[in-house]
Amino acid sequence: MPIPTQTAAVESGRLLLADIVYERLMAVIVSGELAPGEVVREEEIGAWLSVSRTPVRDAMRRLGDQDLLTYQPNRGSRVAPLDPDHLRDVLDVVATLSAQAAGRAADRLSAADLALVEAHVAQAVAAHDQGEGVERAVELDAALDVLLERAGNRVLSRTVHAMRPHVDRLLGLLPGYPGTDVVRERTDAFVAALRTSDPEVVRDAVRGLVTELGQGLTSEAVRRGLAV
Repeated sequence: MPIPTQTAAVESGRLLLADIVYERLMAVIVSGELAPGEVVREEEIGAWLSVSRTPVRDAMRRLGDQDLLTYQPNRGSRVAPLDPDHLRDVLDVVATLSAQAAGRAADRLSAADLALVEAHVAQAVAAHDQGEGVERAVELDAALDVLLERAGNRVLSRTVHAMRPHVDRLLGLLPGYPGTDVVRERTDAFVAALRTSDPEVVRDAVRGLVTELGQGLTSEAVRRGLAV
């Protein structure tokens, strides 16, 4: 596998080494720096981050549990391919749970919460305009995380966070897609819905945002041969 270039050795601190390795590997998978189907070798990851193979193995196991890495006997681990059917299943779950959380949070959002969501959405649109797919994903996730936190259901939140990297991969691999007009229309509708504080309106808007953006990205990934 090509050694990623965006980061260097990990530093010891409060987080476990395996957690840091997991986050670094997740980042390069979501960004596409480690492409779908790319071989991932424990020894190369260890050399890249200057850690032993034990935290690398733990991190790779976690990524495997999330279906972001696949393992085949005698062939080792690879970055999971983008499977359209799997992506559609993930989108259905992420959209449903995110919408459920948004409905619960709708009338709990403070003015500061709403301002924070709007700021993240504005940054996401700006990142989209600049062709920065990963930053777009980061900011959209941050906006939705405000709603997940206010919903107050930790199990729901953990489930969404575990599955959302599959959606983020699409956002990272297809920067600039769909067109800016489409992105602005969906995000404007999302923000307008939040301002109503109506649980049903907010729930529908979040489901629409995740579903329509995700389905469009999936179809485009198939068209470009990225998802097979």
